[in-house]
Amino acid sequence: MLTLTKDLNKARFVTHAGNFHADDVFSTVFLEKLYGNITLIRLKEYIDDGTKLAYDIGLGEFDHHQKDYNKKRKNGIHYSSFGLLWSAYGLKYLNQIKVSDPEETFKIIDYLLVNQIDAIDNGEFNLKSKYNIYTLSDIIELFRPKNNEDEDACFKNAVKYASKIFDLIIENAITKLESINIIKNKIPEIKDKILILDKYIPYEFAIFYLNLDINFVIYPSNRGGYAVHTIPTFYKGFKPKIPFNKKWAGLRDKELQKISGIKTAIFCHNNLFLCITSTLDDALKSIKLSIK
Repeated sequence: MLTLTKDLNKARFVTHAGNFHADDVFSTVFLEKLYGNITLIRLKEYIDDGTKLAYDIGLGEFDHHQKDYNKKRKNGIHYSSFGLLWSAYGLKYLNQIKVSDPEETFKIIDYLLVNQIDAIDNGEFNLKSKYNIYTLSDIIELFRPKNNEDEDACFKNAVKYASKIFDLIIENAITKLESINIIKNKIPEIKDKILILDKYIPYEFAIFYLNLDINFVIYPSNRGGYAVHTIPTFYKGFKPKIPFNKKWAGLRDKELQKISGIKTAIFCHNNLFLCITSTLDDALKSIKLSIK
């Protein structure tokens, strides 16, 4: 549980007052998860003397604002306070909640959550779009005080919201790791850059995380038959590396069977990234004909 105090002597944790960001909010969430109960003071100025855990303020171990700060990942993204705390205590927390593979889960959560918050907080994130997109950091900033609202109450509301998001991302990372391990075991069976799954699993993240050279995935469809899915050119992209035959776009059943020559063809998506057939042989045939 988070307790905010105005008394420095009662506080065990310190962060900055004023406008809050995803960086200090998620740092607070993480420390609350790690320690259970935390008493926090938010100050305009503070110099870290080692008696309290200070983050995003104080020029200490978990502050990224000091002169000549240059601690960054291999991908070039500098750490914010959240990234520094996650690097120091993330494995401890994952062991504490008894995840099956703490080291790999640590990396996945860093990829899914911590990287983006660090990048945005350090001004290293760039999104060019013709329309507004709310990032996670933007959403946290929506909790900031308006019309003379109490700043600490707004901060606590942001922490409460972010706490649920943090839990969901932990669960998501664990699920993704399960898919990664299943696909790792399938690697020896991959032929002609085609991955065949025994059942549907969330596969896309695993393929890019493992850096596999795959163009298509086949799995039993929950509507019957087999789904053949293209792989996009980048994670969460829409443009397939190899699309299905453009003449099949949007066609179904007999019309698709006639033009494709695939006897059990059921459907081809208008954007050419998904094809459904009744048999595995025809699923493979749909790939062969599209490559040709």
